[in-house]
Amino acid sequence: MTDSRLASRILVMLVIGTACRAAIGGPTTGTAPTNSAVLSQSSADSTLGEIVVTAEKRKSTIQATPISMSALSGAQLAAAGVTGLKGIALAVPGISMRTAGPGQSELEMRGLSSSGGSSPTVGFYLNDYPLSPPAAAVVGKVVIDPGLYDVSRVEVLRGPQGTLYGSGSMGGTIKLVTNEPQFNRFYGSANVIGSDTDGGGFNHTINVMLNLPVIDNRLALRIVGTNEYNTGWVSRAVVTPFPFPMNAGSCGAGWPGCIRGDVTATPAAQHIPRVNWERLDGGRIELLGKINSDWRLDALAMFQKITMGGYSEYDASQTNLTPAGGSLTHYQPYNINEPFSDQFSLFGVTLNGDLGFAKLTSATEYYSREERQTQDASEALYSVLNLYGFPTQTFEPVTFSENDWTKQISQELRLTSSSHGRLQWIAGAFFSHFESIFEEINNDAYAASDSTGGAAANPLGIVYQAHNPYYIQQYALFGEADYALTHALKLTTGLRWYRFQTNVYEESSGISTASGNAVPTFSHFTASSNGFNPKVTLSYEPTDKFTGYVTAARGFRPGGVNQQIPVGIGCNLTNETYGPDNVWNYELGEKSRRYRGRVIVNADIFYIRWGNVQQLLNQGCGYPLTQNAGTAESYGPELEVILHPTEHWTVSMTGTHTHAALKSVNPVITQADPYFSSGLPILNIPNYTGSLAVAYDTRVSKNYRLSLRATDSYVGSSTDISYTYATLAPYDLVDLRAGLIGGRWTVNIFADNVTNKHAQLGINTTSFDWVIPSLTRVATNTPRTIGVDLSVHF
Repeated sequence: MTDSRLASRILVMLVIGTACRAAIGGPTTGTAPTNSAVLSQSSADSTLGEIVVTAEKRKSTIQATPISMSALSGAQLAAAGVTGLKGIALAVPGISMRTAGPGQSELEMRGLSSSGGSSPTVGFYLNDYPLSPPAAAVVGKVVIDPGLYDVSRVEVLRGPQGTLYGSGSMGGTIKLVTNEPQFNRFYGSANVIGSDTDGGGFNHTINVMLNLPVIDNRLALRIVGTNEYNTGWVSRAVVTPFPFPMNAGSCGAGWPGCIRGDVTATPAAQHIPRVNWERLDGGRIELLGKINSDWRLDALAMFQKITMGGYSEYDASQTNLTPAGGSLTHYQPYNINEPFSDQFSLFGVTLNGDLGFAKLTSATEYYSREERQTQDASEALYSVLNLYGFPTQTFEPVTFSENDWTKQISQELRLTSSSHGRLQWIAGAFFSHFESIFEEINNDAYAASDSTGGAAANPLGIVYQAHNPYYIQQYALFGEADYALTHALKLTTGLRWYRFQTNVYEESSGISTASGNAVPTFSHFTASSNGFNPKVTLSYEPTDKFTGYVTAARGFRPGGVNQQIPVGIGCNLTNETYGPDNVWNYELGEKSRRYRGRVIVNADIFYIRWGNVQQLLNQGCGYPLTQNAGTAESYGPELEVILHPTEHWTVSMTGTHTHAALKSVNPVITQADPYFSSGLPILNIPNYTGSLAVAYDTRVSKNYRLSLRATDSYVGSSTDISYTYATLAPYDLVDLRAGLIGGRWTVNIFADNVTNKHAQLGINTTSFDWVIPSLTRVATNTPRTIGVDLSVHF
């Protein structure tokens, strides 16, 4: 589907949505199908009634909540086979991802990319616990990718959320809500999935849940465990002799070549298949205690570890981003493994109590995360040594490793008024202490002999070694007040006061650092920022079938620190720090339902003004750098439509067009990079996204139901950066699913990515060693996968 055709489809759906809201007649009583957009399932269990959400810190429904949001229930996620963040991003309008696999994904909303800066633009929560990603990691602001088994729902809130959520977010917030333990009944469930991937092998997943009442009406325990293994589909080819890069000089002084040699010209000496295998082991234990009729205590412990044998990336051809040699292969001079691991632990305690005039919530959290990854740097280091004036004759076997340790302690206190009168309010305080330690290690024996001062000055041959502790303390006071001007008109005002304190230490050594040898160079930076983020919403709800709203809200993100860049290697910019950025978000939206809830239309249009944009630059010297690039704007419509024409059929559609580009550019950056100019698209933001799902559900006997589902998810083109800018091609992903549902069990046969599309998800996403002009690696999705999904409840 072309971008112009999708734009026309979105425009038509917007017109249809307006017409449905204004002109559809007929009865207006009854209940609506669950508002789950593309994940809606036509069944008695999942279409009647709306999902109860807590987006505004009170129980409500999507249709009655005057903000731009989506919610997906756990039952709908399971019915659609969604097991990770990628499926959520494809189903919900306004979300995009930059990813190289599980645990290696950045989230974006409404055109606010996280590719630059030290802090994400999208907040990520598990229940009431904020999960901040690493601050200084070269691989990006990557969030955890938790298993979605036995979750109550996923809530997606678009736009700044600082007046309701302790850990403020500039572009939006994603919140995963688990199923809490039940007091009076023992029950459980199990799920087994087996599948086969094209170009890979057999995959398997086992999920188990147990709900254990400990003391009737007082204490209950819920245990969830997951074991998952996915075979890889990317190969490693070892080519000997490895071709040297070509076309020297045209990409800048010092590089031995700008175009990679033909790695497919010589038969591979070794071929290692399925190197990007993945294993996930994890679980959580949640304990719920009822102290008395007014007070409850919830304690949660969670552990998850993802291990991968390699990256889900192939090498691009010499001329474009299609696979070199036509296969999903990474070519290396040596057979060097590229393992990745992501280990996460969380401990949280939430206390809820009734004070009479207000409900009190206290959420205390501690989490730790450790990421480790290693990449073959042999090819890259050959080019870098030439850039530094150390000509080499052969490739040397070299690895580049990155280790990231992240931990956070946070405390949120929140009061929610108990009154049901015209005035309702929420007030809270938040504190977090965030620590991120980033390490890089890259040694080469060649560097020991050729570094400044000879081997004695650098006996280990350190090319680049870094140890960078990064500390951020955040303090905030936040709140909102709702006042009913009339029975249908409500005014909401909110305010957030924030203060950030940043403390960063940098230590680096090696031939590609300021000292030029093993002597470390030290830097220390401190920064602080504070201010106010306001929000105003005017909503109109004449009946429970229509909600209209207009909102203006401000969001903020703190500044940060770049890696140390040595002088004298051709870098145009060497700024070690950059300042904060901020947005003003304006939106107009409506939510409506008609025909006894058989037609739901939720639509909005937004405009965002982004000041002092933190934008990633990749310079000719190979060092990436974040700078305050100037101003940008992002705007477009977001649409969800659900049609439930009969009790058996559901048709769901979503559509988004996002125009996100620089509006004005800092002239210092323009002088350093002539390609950086007004109109340059914001990185990793697809111009169009859309989804279409058709579901059929019918009872085939007294005890069995048949469920059929087809889903098509479209992601338009976007701009990404490796050594230079490149355009990622648009793609469609088609999934099919057929299930038989009994009283206690469900069996589904599924085919994901039916057309076997190799999508371009990002370029050089995990090339954290060196950015060189002759090598581009492309992150891609899972090929066609066919399997069986069996669930049992007991």
